Amino acid sequence: MKKIIFTSIFLCLQFFLLNATTYKVATMVEYNEKVKILQPGDSLVLSKGVWKDAQLVFFGEGTESQPITLTVEEYGKTTMEGLSNLQMYGNYLVVDGLVFINGNTPTKEVIDFRRGTSKTANHSVLRNCVIDRYNKADRSEQDAWVNLWGRHNTVEYCYFGGKTNQGVTLIVWPNGEGHNQNYHRVYRNYFAARPRLGANGGETIRIGTSHVCEQNSNTIVEGNYFEHCNGETEIVSIKSCENRIIDNTFYECEGSVVLRHGNRNEVSGNYFIGNMKPSTGGVRVINEGHKIFNNYFYGLRGKDFRGPLVIMNGVPNSPANRYLQVKNVEISFNTWIDCELPWQLCVGSDEERTLPPQDVKISNNIVYCPTEPLLIKAFDKIDGIQFFDNLLYSEKGNEVGDGFAQGEARLGRGVAGMPLVFSKLTTKSDIPYVTADIDGRIRGTQKWLGAIEMNGAQATKTQAVKTNCGPGWYVPAPTELAGKIVKISPESDALLKAIRKSKAGDIIELEEGEYVNSRKMLIPHTLTIRAAEGAKKRPVVRVESEGSTVIVFEIGSALTFTVDGIAIDAGLKQKVPAKYAFATSKESSDAYNIFINNCEIYDFKQTNGGCIYKAYKNSFAETLKVTNSILRDSYRGFALNDEKDEKGLYSAEFIIFENTVFRNIDQWALDFLRGGNDESTLGGNLYINHCVFDNVYSKENQTMIRQSGLVTIDIENTIFYNSMAKSPIRLTGPYNKISFSNVYDAGKISASGGARIGEGMIYSDPKFEKKTFYQLSSKSPLIGKASDSSNIGLK
Repeated sequence: MKKIIFTSIFLCLQFFLLNATTYKVATMVEYNEKVKILQPGDSLVLSKGVWKDAQLVFFGEGTESQPITLTVEEYGKTTMEGLSNLQMYGNYLVVDGLVFINGNTPTKEVIDFRRGTSKTANHSVLRNCVIDRYNKADRSEQDAWVNLWGRHNTVEYCYFGGKTNQGVTLIVWPNGEGHNQNYHRVYRNYFAARPRLGANGGETIRIGTSHVCEQNSNTIVEGNYFEHCNGETEIVSIKSCENRIIDNTFYECEGSVVLRHGNRNEVSGNYFIGNMKPSTGGVRVINEGHKIFNNYFYGLRGKDFRGPLVIMNGVPNSPANRYLQVKNVEISFNTWIDCELPWQLCVGSDEERTLPPQDVKISNNIVYCPTEPLLIKAFDKIDGIQFFDNLLYSEKGNEVGDGFAQGEARLGRGVAGMPLVFSKLTTKSDIPYVTADIDGRIRGTQKWLGAIEMNGAQATKTQAVKTNCGPGWYVPAPTELAGKIVKISPESDALLKAIRKSKAGDIIELEEGEYVNSRKMLIPHTLTIRAAEGAKKRPVVRVESEGSTVIVFEIGSALTFTVDGIAIDAGLKQKVPAKYAFATSKESSDAYNIFINNCEIYDFKQTNGGCIYKAYKNSFAETLKVTNSILRDSYRGFALNDEKDEKGLYSAEFIIFENTVFRNIDQWALDFLRGGNDESTLGGNLYINHCVFDNVYSKENQTMIRQSGLVTIDIENTIFYNSMAKSPIRLTGPYNKISFSNVYDAGKISASGGARIGEGMIYSDPKFEKKTFYQLSSKSPLIGKASDSSNIGLK
């Protein structure tokens, strides 16, 4: 009888499979016809080629054994471009192999697991799909690449890279009936580089919102590879309950897994690999009931909210969107190696956040950071934190006291050359949910401390790496292009024409002479403009135009622009002098870099806001670097002050001035504005070394460098000289510092909020040699007094 039943089932399955239909379509008209008739087991195949402005709606009622599939004729040969997107709803659907490039969604989602508010996808899979640099033209315009609604959906083996505009890459929405307790799974995906956004809203994954943070989502984020996800401080932001972030690799990511809102979440089995890169973080803990175990943290250098382990203070009677007190959290069997200040407790303690953690247990961990002077820093009382059997090793040796084990830690090499630290110390600590280590080795009654069990058993898990995450067939297009050298002579519009004809990566070489251009020069892609080798004088570039706002170079986005060895003249004798030497485009989709070396830029004197460099709102520079240059006789210097909204936005991450002169600048040399107190952004950063500021903003009650919100300021070996300004700069935070510098006849440095006026400061006359360009005389007190034992001032 059983044999008859099994035979009948087999025959039925064969019948259904034989009757499953594959429809191949080549146009949207064909697609829309066929999608309406799909039955369980059917497949809809998109033909090879570019599907431009294709707004797909995929729906149907498949079954567990016979899902309905949307796929492509050949992986990598079918691309969704222009204004394309996908909405899907129904049950047991599979989307396989779609590639979104060269465009952006016409809505606020690229892939949405619903249509409208009532039709959602359940038990459905997004597999082997790609969204690569599919960004809005305006980086302030918000969208999400994947929105997960419904229940029991999976995103697996996909590639997401290069998101540059506002909005989270992948969002899980556990918003009420039909969406909470969703049991979604995000598995084996490759989350590639997400550049710094310079604003809140740059998360890679978010699960929930503060409005629904008490809802259970039950989402699993497992075995994914995150690489250079630097959008903001929160790489994975948890804002709901009972989620699991397990067995992922975070490679050189400038941020953390943040348990922001919601309770009872698990973070286990993850690799956080910083490789000593700045701002790389680990786990930040808020709320209650979390379990953090079997994680490996290596070479993390994040500070404050990006620390390797950060446990926050809470707000009394906190609203959901602030900081609830940390309670009943267990942190066990983790390993930290070569991390800077690995444990930071009661972080954020201030007049608002006054509740220290309560009933927190930190046990059976290893911290091996032999070059670090301090391993634990508490910003408030830690009576509510208990320590058990932790082995900590700093430059001073073993940490001593209650809860800290005494023993030897050994350093070896593990998978992919990463350091491995273990100790012979074991524990009988009974933590019932810790039954295996980070690699799946079974832990016995006597458990080894740290994330790795050294009991000789075989690993049963495979670490998430590039090669086992994402679609194996997809290779992103290269971002760096090798160009050619184009040599030009000083003729009218010669440079303008050369830029228009250029390709990404080209180098335009200028012979000596004057290059007069009839309009601004738009830089559309990565480009270098430099003086020809052997030029004795800098080629002079200017724009002679009738426009009301004359710009010499307008900088686009997603590029690197380098100028080397040239002069940029505003043309004061022209009918309409140039207002800006450099200005960003008013619509910017991506970050850019600019490098100015060995240049002389002068006479940008227009008093209605003229300046050397103008950054418009919504533009963002990863790096703005000026070296070996002279910036003189202008109204203002660098205007990075257009982000006036109180949202924590700012215009540049790294601003670097080296061996450069600012002379005769009517107002400030730099004005940097980061408004508001949003804690999801921790930039920008200003570095000044071996520079001279002479006669800059020579008016009472002014500052030569004006800034609001710079997180890091490091000034050294620099001269501030010859100005009636009240102060060269106001230093306002714990990472603001000036040292080995000279301030003479230029006001007084202001320092507050933990800012430091360090050693090596000199306040006497620098004594320049007469008729030289800031060359120090033999009697100068600055000779040999720089931090590098050279002279303070120019190299």
